[in-house]
Amino acid sequence: MVICGPTVARTEMLQKVKSGLGDKLAVVFSEAAPHTPIEMVKRGLDSFRGGGADALVTVGGGSTIDAGKAIAIMLATGGDLARYAIRYAPGREVEREALPVHTMPHIAVPTTAGSASDVMPTASCRDPASGRKLLFWDSDLTPAATVLDPEMAVHAPPLLTAATGMTAMARAVEALYSGRRHAMSTALALHAVRLLRRGLPRSIEVPHDLDARGACQMAAAMSGTAAINAMVSVVHAVGHIIGGRYALQHGISHAILLAAAMRRLLPVVGTEQTLLLEALGGRSCGEPERDGAAAADLIAAFVGGLPLPHRLRDVGIAEGDVAEIGHLTMSDYMMANLPRRMTEAEVVSLLMSVW
Repeated sequence: MVICGPTVARTEMLQKVKSGLGDKLAVVFSEAAPHTPIEMVKRGLDSFRGGGADALVTVGGGSTIDAGKAIAIMLATGGDLARYAIRYAPGREVEREALPVHTMPHIAVPTTAGSASDVMPTASCRDPASGRKLLFWDSDLTPAATVLDPEMAVHAPPLLTAATGMTAMARAVEALYSGRRHAMSTALALHAVRLLRRGLPRSIEVPHDLDARGACQMAAAMSGTAAINAMVSVVHAVGHIIGGRYALQHGISHAILLAAAMRRLLPVVGTEQTLLLEALGGRSCGEPERDGAAAADLIAAFVGGLPLPHRLRDVGIAEGDVAEIGHLTMSDYMMANLPRRMTEAEVVSLLMSVW
């Protein structure tokens, strides 16, 4: 079964995949939607069963790839999503239950600049009724193969390109200041930053530049590999909460928060702040903390040049909601990966600084 959204379905992208599959194609499910709503996943499950399929090909961004993963979870568990969702509370270890059986083969064909769900064992889906996201992690959820074809990315419009690209940038930067970082994750994250610094603006300015599109796809895969080894933290944790409550694209909240989070957390990594500054095209002054501040300034300027909202108030978040968002963020499992402890008051202060 091929899973895609309406945009892919009405362009040549779907026809290319159908032609490649030939008589292996059983059915097309073209209802993938942002944030992978649970009801959509259930319809996809019915389509998979009714079409007689035995494998998945997802063509789209992170929500589409996660739709394939969520369908796989439901097939493996008899339809039970909640039982296998990640559980976390501050001061406790992350808890998750392994899937009872292996999932079916899954091939991912990403069409945006940054999801990286195609190389990661994680997934999420949204319950619109509760405004909550269910998060999953199982090694069996990583697709068996990912096809990085820049020609499949040229149809992404500027806003989607910018938002997904900033998801990849935030993932790389958060891996660099993660409390679980190591040399290999740092190397991948730094090169992802280098590729995105040039490739993302170019992909927006000249959408059919295949070198720029390809650079973003490689950077996304690198950032995902870095992040699943080192993990990410507060920027992504807030993204989960805001995405669940407001159905806001993750990359938009990541873009709004990243520079402010860097100013608070980069000093913990010492001399590695200089490596990030240089990857962003800056020049070291010889003082790591000043280099970190300069790196945050460069990210802020980078985001300022993208066609994205720049403050939480610009995306419909009321000032009165900020405290509750901060409170809920503390219970997101990504907070276990901070390079230093953050209090709830600090998270609220971070949010207010970009409100």
